[in-house]
Amino acid sequence: MRYRKGCIAISDEQDLPVLLHIRNARALTLNQLYRLLVAEKSATVRRSVQWRVTRLEQSGLVSRMTSSHFFRQPIYRITSLGLSYLEMRGHTLVSLPSTGRHVLHETQLFHALELVEIRLALREGGLLQSWQTELELASRNLVFYGGEAKDYDALATLQTEEGTRQLALEYERTVKGSARYSEIRGVLNEDKTAETILYLTSSHDVSHVLAVEMRGVKKTIGVALSEDFRRDLLITPVMNISAGLTVTSFREFLQHAPHVINTDFRMLMPAV
Repeated sequence: MRYRKGCIAISDEQDLPVLLHIRNARALTLNQLYRLLVAEKSATVRRSVQWRVTRLEQSGLVSRMTSSHFFRQPIYRITSLGLSYLEMRGHTLVSLPSTGRHVLHETQLFHALELVEIRLALREGGLLQSWQTELELASRNLVFYGGEAKDYDALATLQTEEGTRQLALEYERTVKGSARYSEIRGVLNEDKTAETILYLTSSHDVSHVLAVEMRGVKKTIGVALSEDFRRDLLITPVMNISAGLTVTSFREFLQHAPHVINTDFRMLMPAV
C-alpha cells in the first residue's frame, strides 16, 4: 500500500503499544520503553524501538522533555496531537483528554520515572501479571465512581507461589504537610477499590513520616524503601502500619492482599 509523500503509517502491532506506554506512564526513558516492550514480547531489537520513537517524535505525536539533559538518554511524553490520535483509534482516557492543558509537569518527572522502574522490577522479576497506571485508574474512577475513589499511583496484580494477589501501590518521593495527610486518610477510609496498599518511599525519613501519618487508616498499609524493593522484591523488609509497625518480608505482607480470581480489567469494573 502506498502513502503520499510525508505521510506516516502507524502500525497497530508496533507503534500503538509505544504510544500507549508513553501516554500511560506520563513519561519514560528510551531504555525503559525498550524494556517494557521486550517484557511484553512487542520488540526484540533496541535500534528498531529507537527508530519508531524517532518517527513518532518527528510526526509530533510524542516529544522530548526539556529535563532530559539530567539523564544519559532522552525522556519522552505524549503530545496533545498524540492524545488526539489515540482517541481517534478508540484509546480514550477520560482522565487525560487531548483538550487538556498539561500532559505532565516537569516536577512530576522523577515520580513518573520511578514508577516505571518499580513496574519493570516486578515484570522482570516474574511477579507482575497486570499493571494499571494512575491515569487508567483515574479514568475508571471518574466514569464509575464520579472521581470519589482514590487515584492510586498503580494497581498491580501479582502472581506468587501462594496465588494471585492484588494491591495498590503509592510512591512517596517527598513529604507532604499534615493537613494533606489528613485529607488522604479520609479518602483512603472511604475508598472501596483497594484494601491493601504498599507505600514505596525515597528515604527512611519519608518512611517514618508515613508510619505516623497513616495510622488510623482502615486498610492494610505497608511501607518500604523503593530502592530496596526494586532490588529485593519478595524479601524486601516491609513495615506493616496496620499491624503495629511490625516488619515482615514483602512475601509475607502480600498474604494480606486479596486473592484475584479473574484478572480481566473489564471484569473488575463495578456493575452499572
